Amino acid sequence: MPSCPNCGRDTKRTEDWVCQWCGYPLLSRSYKKIDKTYKQLQEERSTGSDIAEVTPETAPEPEPEKEPEPAPAPAPEPEPEKEPEPTPEPELEKEPEPAPEPEPEKEPEPAPEPEPEKEPESAPEPEPEKEPESAPEPEPEPEKEPEPEPESEKEPEPEKKPEPELPPELEITESGADTTVDALSHYYQTDKAATHAKLKDRIVKVSGMVEKVFIRDHLDIRYIVLKGEKEGPWSVRCSFGKENVSEMNRLSEGQQVKVQGVYDGYGKNIIIKDCALL
Repeated sequence: MPSCPNCGRDTKRTEDWVCQWCGYPLLSRSYKKIDKTYKQLQEERSTGSDIAEVTPETAPEPEPEKEPEPAPAPAPEPEPEKEPEPTPEPELEKEPEPAPEPEPEKEPEPAPEPEPEKEPESAPEPEPEKEPESAPEPEPEPEKEPEPEPESEKEPEPEKKPEPELPPELEITESGADTTVDALSHYYQTDKAATHAKLKDRIVKVSGMVEKVFIRDHLDIRYIVLKGEKEGPWSVRCSFGKENVSEMNRLSEGQQVKVQGVYDGYGKNIIIKDCALL
């Protein structure tokens, strides 16, 4: 009896074409057939059934074997595409060798210059006759010294513009400060922080020119804006109460006035509050 190539035992093949002992596939027809499957044999072994019933002596003659259907042939693997062979680069045409330059023609040698003809020797010149002695020349008169030219008038130097007079330092007294819009504008332009510290909560009297009068009683806004004669960068805004409306209405733009009030800081303008016209 042929043996199993896997387990080495004498074996028969089952209905599902495997070894009855180990289940190894047996495709050869030389093995005798058992009318049981490998699974059925395993179940019999597990239940203690007698295996002798399936021995060759008692086993029924096998039925004519059915030829197993041939397994479908595996699809041929697609051949890998061949990489296109690189096309050979065309050889660069060799540049034609430059033609040899023609040798320069030799310039003809210049003909020798003819020697200059010798001039005939001149006859000796006759000696000049002696002139009669002349009278002695008169002595030259002494040259007059040139008169000195008058000095050119010097160009007048341009007049220097007088420097603008600077206002005196801001003085604060017990009654406050008495100043002008031009002076305040100069103080703020020079040292804004120091001027603010000096004037804080102080009474200030300011003289200037009325630039604007603004009265809005329903909004509780009443103020005038004073400017200086030099039109500096700073103006003074003076706020008034209701009792001063009649006086404010009599003011006109360009009028010189003097205002007294309490310094209240600065923003777009220098601000004085609780003002009265003096």
